Amino acid sequence: MRLFATYREVTGRKEIDLELPAGTTLQGLLSHVGQTYPRLKGFEDSMLVAVNQEFVDLAVTLKDGDEIALMPPVSGGAGSFVRLQDDPIDTEEVLASVRDNAAGGLVLFLGSVRSDPGVTSLEYEVYESMAAKKLTELRDLAVEKFGLTAMSIVHRRGTMKLGEDAVAIAASSPHRQEAFAAAQWVMDEIKRIVPIWKGKK
Repeated sequence: MRLFATYREVTGRKEIDLELPAGTTLQGLLSHVGQTYPRLKGFEDSMLVAVNQEFVDLAVTLKDGDEIALMPPVSGGAGSFVRLQDDPIDTEEVLASVRDNAAGGLVLFLGSVRSDPGVTSLEYEVYESMAAKKLTELRDLAVEKFGLTAMSIVHRRGTMKLGEDAVAIAASSPHRQEAFAAAQWVMDEIKRIVPIWKGKK
């Protein structure tokens, strides 16, 4: 198992060889690692996990010789990030993550739970590994396509009440037009290709 960035610092280990019982799933491995390195448990909501350099479901059964990688959210700009989380979105953090002296325009888009007839809350279901991969691809493509300085994307999972923010997209660019266009394009693409579904509660 390989650990990167923050996780390497937390554990003091770059690589760890593990011997686990036959039939152990990726989720089982993560539970074992969380018991061995309790400080990693605080990062579970945003952790990216890959097996043999591919994002997979945590229910996958591991095989002898598999290479597992534990990674923090992938960064694009100096402090930008892509994140799936259960907790409320810290909009100040998201906006601050794309600030740069080279950027004259900063845009923050928030998608909130609105009051439609019969709706008291919404539940968001996420295909975690694929959603993280697609959000990262969209962020990287938007930075290139619109000439952005940076972009961060945060999407929540689980149940949200009326008025709560479900998604935040922050974009910065030398001029405001590109930041506005990029935020709208990414939001449209999230609804089109990222495996996140919402349902009434």
